[in-house]
Amino acid sequence: MTTVVPVRAVVGSRVSDTHGQGGKVSHLVQAESAARHALAKQWEIVGSFEDLDVSAEVTPWKRPDLGPWLTDRQGEWDALVWAKVDRAFRSAKDCADVAHWAEENHKVLVFTDDGITLDYRKGRESSFGNELAKVFLMLASIFAEMELKRIKARVSAAHKHLRKTDRWAGGQPPYGYRIVDRPGGGRTLEPDPVTSEAVRYMGKLLLEGQSQWMIATALEAAGFDTPATHVFKHQGETYSSKRKTPPSNHWNASSVGKILRSPATMGLKLIGRSVKARKLARDAKGLPIRMAKPLFTDEEWAAIQAAMDERSVTRERANGAAPWLGVVHCDRCGDRLYRQENHARNGRIYEYYRCARKTGKPACKGQSVKGERVTAAVAALVVRLGGLAMTVRRFVPGEDHTEQLNHVAQAMKDLREEKRRGLFDYPGGDDEYAEALEVFVDERRRLAALPQRPAAWIDVETGQTFADAWTQADQEHRRQLLIGLKARLYMAPTVEGWHLPAELEVRVQATGLTPREGVRLRYSG
Repeated sequence: MTTVVPVRAVVGSRVSDTHGQGGKVSHLVQAESAARHALAKQWEIVGSFEDLDVSAEVTPWKRPDLGPWLTDRQGEWDALVWAKVDRAFRSAKDCADVAHWAEENHKVLVFTDDGITLDYRKGRESSFGNELAKVFLMLASIFAEMELKRIKARVSAAHKHLRKTDRWAGGQPPYGYRIVDRPGGGRTLEPDPVTSEAVRYMGKLLLEGQSQWMIATALEAAGFDTPATHVFKHQGETYSSKRKTPPSNHWNASSVGKILRSPATMGLKLIGRSVKARKLARDAKGLPIRMAKPLFTDEEWAAIQAAMDERSVTRERANGAAPWLGVVHCDRCGDRLYRQENHARNGRIYEYYRCARKTGKPACKGQSVKGERVTAAVAALVVRLGGLAMTVRRFVPGEDHTEQLNHVAQAMKDLREEKRRGLFDYPGGDDEYAEALEVFVDERRRLAALPQRPAAWIDVETGQTFADAWTQADQEHRRQLLIGLKARLYMAPTVEGWHLPAELEVRVQATGLTPREGVRLRYSG
């Protein structure tokens, strides 16, 4: 008696997007159709694959779930069952490759809803049924490839149109915003209750004089999630992430800088595939498109950009710097002194600040100052500055409408060119042209009448003295206070003194405090 060996079947599904309308159940319907066919054939289902959010353009061997069944696990099954051809292939080449592979490895390929079966269990023995099925399979794959091209064309056209509207085209929203339904249809953005506060907090700290590293540390202390962690926690709700494990939730200076530099924080729409390639999306008039409420006022945004510009040229370290790096300098050459620790055998640690060798300049011999002398000199300088009224620099943005005027001028030029080419040569076209031109003329007149003034920085007193700010600050903030005032200590083993910019020295003298006796002063001219 001949023993019938059951066919071992693997059933599966694939969907490009599980977040679209109806996409969340499509893969389940596919798997049910494939399993129903296998059970009707009395095949043994030995496995399954489920490629979610995977494009059919990805070759079958490289798909996350299907790939292993075609490579390492190919000996565990006899038949591969899909619901439809377009769930398996969107490429005639991929279809031909898989069919040839099945023939070489004596496999069965089934596409239940399309009624196509290729059975190569007997090897390459040709049969009319297999040859006919192969023809239908190739035709179906060609139609699937054509449909993919049509889908791409429709999506491309839709995205091109969406670029000039305030609708969200898809993907992850900028940090500080979330995706919501748009009145009238489609999706748009609005400030996210949590991440928008993180962005505002960054701007506040920057305008208070904190460095990007200090802001990153403050964000972690306040418990704000990084952009990657926020996306991971909310995947599947309004946008997707392909991560399967949580990312490291540590902020860094670079992330802070990218967010504060991005016009997206002002609710403006950006287009471009990468961060470097992103630029402002503009409407038909050439003006930036605002999708959502800005997270800063125009004045705050201008001040933040100016502060970022100013910080981009400073080279003072803020992360892990020595206590007085950038404050204490060599009395002989003027360069910064660098902290060095010597560990004695008895366990004591001796701290020194030394003049270091640099490219093109040797270290000044003998220029080594004990750490306690530097600390004492800093204390004397703080006494000198104690009554100084603290100020913050406020950026007063300028007003310049040149760019908007240029866009209007270009739009008028384009309109006149369309008129010259006869594109308004239809009933009512002349009136439509005149009406459009009048709108541009009015806009140009309005912009030309607006004031033009340059941007400027002003100093505003905070109500604190230097002594107040020093008392409330930690070590790093104290170092930043002195650096911010451009106050410098000039030291040698037997000499100490300080340098204050002339304008600052005038303000200090107005407090009535005189220099400590024996301290040599150095002023700028």
